[in-house]
Amino acid sequence: MPTTDKTREILAAALKVFARYGFKKTTMEDVAAEAGMTKSNIYFYVAGKRELYEHAIRNALIQWRDSVAEAISEKEDAVEKFRVMASMSFEYLSHQQDLRSILIMDPGIFTLSHAEDRFYEINQGAMLLIKDILLQGISEGRFYEVDVEHTTEFLFSIYIMFLIKTYVKSEGSSTFRMYEEGTALILRGLCRKDT
Repeated sequence: MPTTDKTREILAAALKVFARYGFKKTTMEDVAAEAGMTKSNIYFYVAGKRELYEHAIRNALIQWRDSVAEAISEKEDAVEKFRVMASMSFEYLSHQQDLRSILIMDPGIFTLSHAEDRFYEINQGAMLLIKDILLQGISEGRFYEVDVEHTTEFLFSIYIMFLIKTYVKSEGSSTFRMYEEGTALILRGLCRKDT
């Protein structure tokens, strides 16, 4: 689906409606009404409800990833980039009620298995953010030499686990504190003593 202002409007409307009614109960008429267009106009952009659903989620996940990437790009220091990435990528979802609702109804959106990951390429982009920060930190002597590929996978897996605990399983605010402490622990273990 090409990204235009109109498609972004449709995808935002679809996300809102899917969050409100769930996939099964949502109709294309509901989405069309929310978008201020006819059902036949929606079919000009997508073949059906399942495709619209997947595109709406994909769009929301890309916005999430891109907002984190933008925040990281404003920092120079690798340690600060890591801190911003860890906090913003985790807290972002706390401000996205529609996406949170969909995640609760469709917990398979987050998975620790590449084979089951419907949004693999988006998550690869998110993992690239981690990898780039690690590479920068190592090249600047701020981080220990680590196997970047495996460390990236490890850190991303921890992140996904905390997203599931916090937003899908709704284990409460204590997971926010646990995540913050875990991030601090990772940085203390990752940074050289002279950092």
